[in-house]
Amino acid sequence: MPDEMTMDEPFEIEARGAAEGINPMFGEWRQRFEIEPISSSNLGPARVAFKRAVREQLRNKFVFVGEVRFTVTLFLDEQKVLETPAYGDLDNYAKVLLDALKGNGGLLIDDCQVQRLDISWLGVSGQPSFEVEFRSGPDDFMPQPVKLFEMPDGLFYPLSDMAWSRNGLVPVSQEHLLAVAKSLASLISTKRSWRHQLRQEGLPQLGAFQLTKPISPLVVGFHRSRVIDSGYEILDRRSWTSA
Repeated sequence: MPDEMTMDEPFEIEARGAAEGINPMFGEWRQRFEIEPISSSNLGPARVAFKRAVREQLRNKFVFVGEVRFTVTLFLDEQKVLETPAYGDLDNYAKVLLDALKGNGGLLIDDCQVQRLDISWLGVSGQPSFEVEFRSGPDDFMPQPVKLFEMPDGLFYPLSDMAWSRNGLVPVSQEHLLAVAKSLASLISTKRSWRHQLRQEGLPQLGAFQLTKPISPLVVGFHRSRVIDSGYEILDRRSWTSA
């Protein structure tokens, strides 16, 4: 039958999409940037220029929407690292890199998604550069562009205007996008109601959170303070429910 997949086809589809930047390869994305990394000791103008340079080299057409593990390898002049103050401490690089990679057009919605961070440096003789690697669940990504919808719990959840398919990206109608948003809102309302009831019965906040995880959406919701300056289109609940 023409619609049946061969054993190797899922791997071929995943690899083809990753090569085009449509999706990470089963949740993994690695990219080398031929840019000298900067630390948090650099002032505002340098950070703005660094972010612009990083964005010019990004080749992803998706954004991670769940928790991720973030690995950074800095390629630096070993003599300068050991014998001069030219480079900052290793931990001062991570924040600048995440600031460049989060927000609209980046790889993350917000750096609160980073569950684990590993950073190291290797000595090189040529131009300093760096490599980043993200690892997440295989389906914890969405095609860009993404909109953030406010839900009944007051958090903002990402939904995409595009859908990932075996034939690449396909557009989603506004009708279908709103239908998905309403279904998501219904699930979150149920979760919120049950969590409130459990709290009323004396269960601690953490216990109520953990017990309702099976009926919580897989996609992460973000506090307004995390996304208000992210550059994403933000839809308050009143605005999209009245559409």
